[in-house]
Amino acid sequence: MKLRTKIALAMAGFMLFLLITSFGVAWLVSRQQIVDARYDVLRQALSLLEEDERNRQAVLSLHEDSVVLERQSNGDWGIIGGRAAEGLSFPVNFGEPALIDDWFVIATSNGLGFAFQDAAVSETLQTLATIFLVIFLIAVAMTFVGSLWIVRQGLNPLRRLESTMARITESGTLETIDVGPNQDEVSTLATGFNQMIARVEGSMEQQRRFVADVSHELKTPLTVIEGYAKLLRRWGQHDPVVRDEAIDHILTESRQMREDLIEPMLELSRFAALGDIEVEQIDLSDLALQLEERFERSHGKHVPIEAEGSWAGHRDSLQRLIVIFIDNSLKYATDTSVTMTPTRIEVRDHGTAMTEEARSRLFDRFYRLDEARDRSGSGLGLAIAKEVADLNGWKVGSYANAPDGSVFFVTK
Repeated sequence: MKLRTKIALAMAGFMLFLLITSFGVAWLVSRQQIVDARYDVLRQALSLLEEDERNRQAVLSLHEDSVVLERQSNGDWGIIGGRAAEGLSFPVNFGEPALIDDWFVIATSNGLGFAFQDAAVSETLQTLATIFLVIFLIAVAMTFVGSLWIVRQGLNPLRRLESTMARITESGTLETIDVGPNQDEVSTLATGFNQMIARVEGSMEQQRRFVADVSHELKTPLTVIEGYAKLLRRWGQHDPVVRDEAIDHILTESRQMREDLIEPMLELSRFAALGDIEVEQIDLSDLALQLEERFERSHGKHVPIEAEGSWAGHRDSLQRLIVIFIDNSLKYATDTSVTMTPTRIEVRDHGTAMTEEARSRLFDRFYRLDEARDRSGSGLGLAIAKEVADLNGWKVGSYANAPDGSVFFVTK
């Protein structure tokens, strides 16, 4: 059973309950009011009979189809006034009005009674019940049909979502659906689906670009290695100079390919797969001393670092991120300096001026500022920094350091 049919049936069932309750109450109240109006006549007759038995004509004038009764010695009731009526049998109802078939009856304690026939009551109640039944059936049918139409209109985005997912499954091509101006729960679901598709498309585009960039980056070193391997096979067996040169170039290209491409890619995958992050209080002064010693040993340069306070976070992530910023600055700029506080860390330098468009792409994978110049690196360092920051919930960015150079920062 389809969802719209279930909803329509539920709404029709609820309407059925409401109609039965309301019509039942209305019918009972109407019946009671109609019967009470007749009982008022009986009470009036009872009052007249109890005052004086000779008020029979006055009693009979209260209703045209009425009779005055008298209790016989055998306990039955006989008609002593009013129209002729055959086969009437009434129980004793002292002072209490009663409705027996179409007869309204009341009796006094001195053996007199009064009764009248009013078939209009039954007809009125039957007509009222028929009207209620017809309205009831029409209302239930209209509720069901109207509910189907309303639900069908309301579930349009859901049907479009279903058909879109079916097309995606068959063709493998991602597409979104038109949500429309309505802002209901189904539209919210459709909007969420569109956002999911957008993220999937973005992820797939990143994967395609990543594969293309990796292929491009691997092409040059593999071509060089292949060329020197052919040279080694052809001439290296008899010429020691050619052999040593080919081996040196093969080793250099292999090492650069491992250090600049393969290891950063593995590092990206490692950080992306990292689960829970262990948070600790990192003493920034202690971290600054370690970083200064590290770059003096590895680069032979002193990087001045000002640090105060402590940083709450994952120590390896923060250290790796700062190392990437400093290493990037030492490669492409001069006068590198670092400032670290408990909420913000900055790496400043003086170097190449960049356009805003270029600066906005610095953290993209494999992006390099000037591909025409021969510089080491694969363009993955800042991408790794961005991945590390996102994993820890930090924010990284860059802005110009007047008059030239850049400031790379990380904040909480």
